[in-house]
Amino acid sequence: MLDKIRKLLGVKDIPEEVTPLYRGARSEREALALLKEARRRDEQRRRRAIQDLEVFGSMEEELLEEGKGEVSESRRLMLARRIKEIRGKVEELNGRIENIYNKRIAIFNEHIGSLETVLELTTEELPDKKTMEEMAIRARELLENLEKSKELAQGIAQTQEPPQPDEEEKKILREMERRADLDLEKAEIEKLGPETEKPETPEAEPKSKERKSETPEPEDKPEIEFED
Repeated sequence: MLDKIRKLLGVKDIPEEVTPLYRGARSEREALALLKEARRRDEQRRRRAIQDLEVFGSMEEELLEEGKGEVSESRRLMLARRIKEIRGKVEELNGRIENIYNKRIAIFNEHIGSLETVLELTTEELPDKKTMEEMAIRARELLENLEKSKELAQGIAQTQEPPQPDEEEKKILREMERRADLDLEKAEIEKLGPETEKPETPEAEPKSKERKSETPEPEDKPEIEFED
């Protein structure tokens, strides 16, 4: 079937992402159905991965908020390691979305479009419902086997958790401290209130040569006694 697909599409090489599907197909129509099922499956997995990213983002924010108010060093380190684990999963999911799902979906779209264009020129009948269901099951099995093979080839490295915080964990701990410091500064500003912003008005200085507004009272003249 691979040689037939190469001639049909006019290509020399077939990507490894679709090679197992073409090998498992018994006709061009079946290959098209397998490609569409594989695309649907990857689109569903990509949507689930994006939802998981949102959940992990909320979890990380909650742990950071908890860590900034934690006084126990052992508890803070435990939270930092949990955040590190979450960030590792986020990085893994982003890599899976970009390097696996997006890449495969783009290849599926290209081959589905090419096969549909070619098959429009043929008079081959569409498979019946039972055949379509069998092809969908076969597509799922082929994709699962392909992914298992990749996982075995790449391997999963497991490292023992170090007793002391590593550089990434220290960075997370500093991030917790910065959040706590910002909250303290904000609380201090709110505690002082608007008085801190109110400018001091200087007291008016008394005038040194201010004239009295009141007129001076007249002096009493001495009485003069006349002799008879």
